[in-house]
Amino acid sequence: MIGVFTAELDDAYQTAVLRGIETRARDFGIGVISFVGHRIDSPIGSEAIANVVYRLANKKNVDGLIVVSTTIATFLDAEDLAAFISARNKMPQISVGLKVPGIGSITVDGSEAVAGMVRHLVRDHGRTRFALIGGPPGHSEADERQNAFLAALEEEGIPFDEKLAANGDFIRRSGADAARTLLLRGVAFDALFCMNDRMAFGALDTLQERGLRVPEDVSVIGFDGIEESRYVSPPLTTVLQPLNELGASAVEMLVGVLNGGKPRDRVLTSVPIIRQSCGCPPRRLYNSGLTELPSSATAEEREIIDELTALAVQPDSEGFIALLNDALSAASRTGRKLRVWNDYLSLVRHRRDLHPAARRDDGTLFEAARVLIGETEGRLHAARWVDSEDRLSTALSVSNSLAGAFEMPDMLRRLETGLKELGIGEGFLALFDGGEPVGARSRLVMAPRKRMHRCLGEKGLRFRTLQLLPPCVDASWRKSSWVLEALVFQDEPLGYMLLPRGAADPAVYGTLSDQVAGALKGALLLEQERTHERRLEEEVARRTAELTRTNRELACEIARRMHLEQEVLEISNLTMQRIGQDLHDDLCQHLAGVAMHFSVLRDGIAHSAPSSAALIDRIGDLLSDSIARAKQIARGLYPAGLAEHGLASTIEDLVEMARRSYPVTIDFRASPDFRIGNADRALQVYRIIQEALANALKHSGSDRIDVRLGVQQRTSPEGKKGGTFLVSEVIDYGVGIANPIPDEGMGLRIMRCRAASVGAELTIDRLKQGTRVACRLALGKRS
Repeated sequence: MIGVFTAELDDAYQTAVLRGIETRARDFGIGVISFVGHRIDSPIGSEAIANVVYRLANKKNVDGLIVVSTTIATFLDAEDLAAFISARNKMPQISVGLKVPGIGSITVDGSEAVAGMVRHLVRDHGRTRFALIGGPPGHSEADERQNAFLAALEEEGIPFDEKLAANGDFIRRSGADAARTLLLRGVAFDALFCMNDRMAFGALDTLQERGLRVPEDVSVIGFDGIEESRYVSPPLTTVLQPLNELGASAVEMLVGVLNGGKPRDRVLTSVPIIRQSCGCPPRRLYNSGLTELPSSATAEEREIIDELTALAVQPDSEGFIALLNDALSAASRTGRKLRVWNDYLSLVRHRRDLHPAARRDDGTLFEAARVLIGETEGRLHAARWVDSEDRLSTALSVSNSLAGAFEMPDMLRRLETGLKELGIGEGFLALFDGGEPVGARSRLVMAPRKRMHRCLGEKGLRFRTLQLLPPCVDASWRKSSWVLEALVFQDEPLGYMLLPRGAADPAVYGTLSDQVAGALKGALLLEQERTHERRLEEEVARRTAELTRTNRELACEIARRMHLEQEVLEISNLTMQRIGQDLHDDLCQHLAGVAMHFSVLRDGIAHSAPSSAALIDRIGDLLSDSIARAKQIARGLYPAGLAEHGLASTIEDLVEMARRSYPVTIDFRASPDFRIGNADRALQVYRIIQEALANALKHSGSDRIDVRLGVQQRTSPEGKKGGTFLVSEVIDYGVGIANPIPDEGMGLRIMRCRAASVGAELTIDRLKQGTRVACRLALGKRS
């Protein structure tokens, strides 16, 4: 199997060369893969991305390469082209159109034909002001043609104005742009030489748009002799390249190298084709003096020519016309040009005239044969137009069908149906795996069942990318001609399609690859979205389970800690209660007994030692004060009247004790509705007020403190009434707490812990002067 590097199949030049390659390869029993990319180093981003296909060809999938250099190297100079070729020097390669050192090259010498065309314009049409649309700078083939053009002008004694030179890049649009540039320079010209036919077509468009008549005002000349040049208006005078022979010769040279031979460069010749765009009237467009068959003639054609010669010698007019009609029908089916049979008829007539047994005729046989060729060609073009319209309609239908597919299996089913409708029949589709273009592996997701030895499966078959297809594909595919098109969406290579060369219109391959790439990207995005959604659901389920487990553990830990805190508070309360009781029942009683003994002692000493009376009285006062302080501490540690008299009364006693101990004005106010029936909650609120009051007395430096016990009803911003709260507040008007509040000490942490244990809210606010500590307890739960 051989590979062909070419750019675009909707170009008549490349199609003709490829047809020559495929026809000659078929004679050798060799398969062909056309790696269809674009022009290398193209400034057009989409073209550059599509050239990923050139990286797919190597000795693992093809035995040799034919590089159509004239088309893929539009933007490369000789050095860059040589570097591109040398990157694949491990396999035999042949260059078509441009000479490349180190490998065999098939080129066309157009110098003499260009010179002849210049002489024709000067001597036969009197043209003296020549303009030139050349190829890209540095393109060797275009440079050779341009040099031949300038040398011919010099030989004819006609100077060339550099202002009448512009460059294109071998496509129709560039020819139109170049012609527009020449006209804008304002330098008159009467002949325009274009370095290929497609640029000449664009130039004709521009000239006619500007009101210039061709050929009356300007003669236009092209180069290549592609099929379309016969049908533009006026028909284009051009230099004909032997495009089929270029392709066939490349195959012959490559086969020779594969069989151990050394490549020898071959140079073909081109000839002028005179039509009406130069100013000539219509003329006969075949070689009436042909005496030998060209090398491009197929074995079938050679056999038919021998039979036609025998029938012409007899002569058997009916048999002759019938055989020619069969030959034309066969040529129509295989895509061979029908007009070559006009040349072949000249050869048949020449051979008949040389035959000793031939009978002279009046020429009506060959005239009828040429009429048959013309009619057949006309019918063929009409049929092609009808087919083209049908294919356009089918292509639109396939495009709409693919656009409506959002899932990969559905898209692939529609593509398989579309291939049959387009006349292609079957095909393979592979996706690059892992996101890396031409990575180590790809995934075959579509293939004809008849060519597979195993099922693709839901996810396709993974294989090494450079194999092009997995080993389970039947090897018979390698004996046919295929087109490999990259699937590129914007700047992202997705994969490639391998399609048989069965479509009547070569342009359908590029159009189809664009449509498939768009549909494929949509299907892949949906597939990725669903994959991400599934993974997200799995991750959410996993994290939910983890959070549920963590929440259970956290809830257990919180409950354990709350239980521990409650135990600590209970232990603290019990300890303070025991200490308070011990102080009250033991120490205070003991001190009372001491006071009684001291009273008896004081009475005795007062009679015996009057001078010590003052000291004795002082000791008695200190002892009484100690008893009072001990009782106060005992009541502070254990508010014995809390259960009997209630929280408000107990806090009032606390305030009264503070008044006696500190020279501070303490204002106490309690709402009659302030009641906490739960003893544990009441005790915790008492401890909070006790700690807050102690802090205010010791640290605020305030000469006034307010203690408030009240009931509040919370109101929402919308004015709706909320819950009812019991609010306990201690407010001082001293130095105030730092802002922001520093790290809390043990006292504040214990206050917050006590509030949390009973479900209360503790707030500490810095006022304009002083501090407010408030404990809010929702009314109704356990109060």
